[in-house]
Amino acid sequence: MAIDPELEYLEKLFGDAYRKEIDQEENVWRSLPFFAATLALQLAGLAQIRDWVGDAQGWLFWVALTFLLLAALATLAALVFLAQSIWPARFRYATSEPELQDYVERVRATAIASGSSQDEATLTAVAAARTVMVQQYAVSASNNRLLNQGRANRRTRAGLATLASVFAVLVLVAFVVVSRLHGHEQPSNAVRQSGAGQPGAVQPGPAADQSGDAAAGRGGVQGLVERPHDPPASGRPRAGRP
Repeated sequence: MAIDPELEYLEKLFGDAYRKEIDQEENVWRSLPFFAATLALQLAGLAQIRDWVGDAQGWLFWVALTFLLLAALATLAALVFLAQSIWPARFRYATSEPELQDYVERVRATAIASGSSQDEATLTAVAAARTVMVQQYAVSASNNRLLNQGRANRRTRAGLATLASVFAVLVLVAFVVVSRLHGHEQPSNAVRQSGAGQPGAVQPGPAADQSGDAAAGRGGVQGLVERPHDPPASGRPRAGRP
């Protein structure tokens, strides 16, 4: 009994598709470390700005609250989609080895009982087993492909929601950094402006300049007038008393 080339081709084609879908089932679990690392990154960023968010007031508080809510909702959506993608599903698998072996033995015994030789009965049993495996490969691959496509779609939604959450946290962190930098510059400007505008502050003006010039003039005149009891300057006689 010759080997059917069509059956051999279908066995290889459907067997490869079946093994591929079985491998795709494990891809969901391989992506879990990525989501865990992303969540840890967000928590680390929020931990750095928790004090600022707690002390924020006015419109700053509402901006921070808005981004926090967006990050929380996106993270919750990501967790929901991720849970749906790893939820147990009814994957179909090929028959077990003991069942297949029992089926081959029964087909072989039936062929021998019908008058076939040992070799012909063996070839008949092998061909029947390959036919059964081709059918099971086809049905299982089709069923598993539908399940894997649904899981892949939900995993994609979980990834998009995670990216949205990361974006909200990064925007919030950037907003806090810019606000702190602006807050460090603003007090110094305010101090300079408040000090310049206080009523009791001494402002330099024309009167102060004139008084300073007058004081300088008096000091110069006083330095030129000699008192009577001072010693005479060199080269000049001292004025006597009348």
